[in-house]
Amino acid sequence: MKNRLIIIGKNLYMNQPFMEYIERELEHLGFLEQVTKLSETSSEIVALLQEQIATEGNIVIVANRKSFAPISKLLATMTEDTLVLKESILIPSKSEIYDDNSFLVRFENRSINVVMAEPGKTIPIFLIEQGEKEGTIHLFNMDEEGAQALLEPLAKTYEIEFTSTPLTPGWLQIECSAKKFGQLGNFLKSVKQLLGDRIIESTNIFAYLIHRLSKANKTVTFAESCTGGRIAAKLTSEAGSSTIFRGSLVTYSNALKAGWLGVEKEVLERYGAVSKECVEQMLAGAREIAGADYALAVSGIAGPGGGTPQKPVGTVIIGAQSETHTIVEALRFEGDRNYIQEQSLLYAYKLLFQIASEELF
Repeated sequence: MKNRLIIIGKNLYMNQPFMEYIERELEHLGFLEQVTKLSETSSEIVALLQEQIATEGNIVIVANRKSFAPISKLLATMTEDTLVLKESILIPSKSEIYDDNSFLVRFENRSINVVMAEPGKTIPIFLIEQGEKEGTIHLFNMDEEGAQALLEPLAKTYEIEFTSTPLTPGWLQIECSAKKFGQLGNFLKSVKQLLGDRIIESTNIFAYLIHRLSKANKTVTFAESCTGGRIAAKLTSEAGSSTIFRGSLVTYSNALKAGWLGVEKEVLERYGAVSKECVEQMLAGAREIAGADYALAVSGIAGPGGGTPQKPVGTVIIGAQSETHTIVEALRFEGDRNYIQEQSLLYAYKLLFQIASEELF
């Protein structure tokens, strides 16, 4: 679900360290689809709230002390509610949960969390985290058995049910659901403390990837063979991909691997196109042509024909490269042609999360 942040109060958004503090506190949402900033005296506040409330997705409103009460009153009016005094603050009577200077209301299947914040002081708790009962996490470089052993004790503590599935070797997608409001957020915080840079919470991992690399001003490029452009298609299906994507080359033939990417003919003749040596040169060629920070490259045999005893169907070489590091791995996937291609593209992205871990975790 989309998450949007509205800042109301010039003294909040002109304070960059405080804004960064707010964003860190909201990292549990995965990413913010939109951030809007308005002065507390802006004439656009009413129209903005009407527009945002009518749009699908969750909303977090961070208001300064002057605007908190007027925003609470506006929100109550727009949702056909009244204000009541709770915990020394006036909030809509239909608020499902509330805390000091923070309340959460639900309107047509979306959550709206209003928080009063002051620079120099601790930000009140964000209740969207407590209000959500379902979430998706992505766990890297751990098998299902190991993940199960680590997560089960925490899941029992916080009354969480979870189901995992391997998307590709070393990448688990885990769906979590809570029996009680508030427990999911506590569970996820504990998981992050336990697993550190192996875990990402996001319902849309590719949108998350675009958001984080955009924020870091990093770019990517691809060199594809057996995946036939699927790696690029996966990324460009998401809005905002143009901010990080430099382009891609689909080089099915050896002639194009040599002519476009600069793979040496000696490498192709001695090791073949489906080899670590070839993929390493595909990576270097792609990065040089595109001038990108990161490159992914794939070459393999997706089938149903083309395999040999030495390199059977499902043999795929996948690599990732940055300015300082190169990773190239040989994989053996099972399934039909489309499933082999899909596992290959996901594994390529798994290597991107690995090589760009400083920006993505």
